[in-house]
Amino acid sequence: MERVLFTDVGEGLHEAEILQWFVNVGDTVERDEALVELQTDKVAIEVTAPKKGIIMQRIGDIGQRIIVGDTLVEVDTGEGAAAAQPAELEIASKPQSETAAMVAQPADRGQGPVRIKAAPSVRKLARELGVDIQLVHASAAHGRITKEDVRHAATGETPTEPSQKQEAAKVSVHRVAPVMGEKRREKISGVRKQMYQNIAHSLATIPHTTAMYDMQVDELNRVRKDLKAFTEQSLTYLPFFIKIAVHVLQENPIFNASIDEENEEIIYHENINIGVAMATKQGLIVPVIHNVETLSLEEIAAQLYDLTERGRDNKLSLHELKGATFTISSTGMRGGVYATPVMTAPQVAILGLHAMAEKPVILPDRTIGIGTVMGSSLSFDHRVIDGEAVGYFMEAFKSYVENPNRLLLKS
Repeated sequence: MERVLFTDVGEGLHEAEILQWFVNVGDTVERDEALVELQTDKVAIEVTAPKKGIIMQRIGDIGQRIIVGDTLVEVDTGEGAAAAQPAELEIASKPQSETAAMVAQPADRGQGPVRIKAAPSVRKLARELGVDIQLVHASAAHGRITKEDVRHAATGETPTEPSQKQEAAKVSVHRVAPVMGEKRREKISGVRKQMYQNIAHSLATIPHTTAMYDMQVDELNRVRKDLKAFTEQSLTYLPFFIKIAVHVLQENPIFNASIDEENEEIIYHENINIGVAMATKQGLIVPVIHNVETLSLEEIAAQLYDLTERGRDNKLSLHELKGATFTISSTGMRGGVYATPVMTAPQVAILGLHAMAEKPVILPDRTIGIGTVMGSSLSFDHRVIDGEAVGYFMEAFKSYVENPNRLLLKS
């Protein structure tokens, strides 16, 4: 009997949430066949079978939190008592979209996106048979697609009706007690649950203070348009803001620091790793551009585009979501004029960049005219950063934004 445990996946991640099961008690599994999908603080991972065998016990429900060392399943491998030691597992970090894609199945269009539940071996069979797994009717309990379902779809046969036990399981999953005035309920899970917990922890433990500034972006917009003619890379405003932030952080190193709470020390970082807050269908994620101080404007734009595209598809690796020393949250046109962004511990600051709008401004000749103005917000940890340092930071950032040619004087 093999006990399959949730093992340490590194990066300081010690717990996870059960997203979906691929097996039931009594199922026969092959070596390396997916057993369960877990959601850690950053990415989804699959736990696979160490050997061929029969599932004797499955521990934990969907949505349940588990910690390193917890038993997930017991597999009868037919090797007797000698195999009773916990299995050494290979847990592969992988994009959640490969095993838990959010799509609308035809039968559930009225209920919004649903999760396709199918083991990797089933998905592989679907690809081999040329079957669109999104259109396959699921006959197993909890809406799980089996190999037989895929074969039925490939031949055009009507799938066998699920057993009464399976139907009862489906009913128990979807039945919600009637509550007056409620339209529906949605479980807080996955990436959104991590955001839910992390933001609550950050606000509860870090004293947030926020400074807000207006900045004119007309000259920056002119430079951006001029440079677009010399590169095929997508050149939005954000690469400029990241490049400017690098110079300001080098001039004001306390903002590129973190706090060691246990030893009550400030850690000043040599490299600048900028996290870029990004909204996705799965929730808020923060991909990280590492060693930004070594990158050109064009290289920053290229990395930002790549992270954005893969972040939307939930295809980022764990490394690309860790190690930020400073964060920028660009809310864009829908973000309002000002906001109070929330820091991510142990960082000491986060910069929010908001909507641009035409407003009356004082022109260089001291007359009143129309200019494009952007609101900005810097939230900082007031335990280690005081108001004077924030003033230096924001004035420097504003100076670069309003006079972008200053970047030519820097390396």
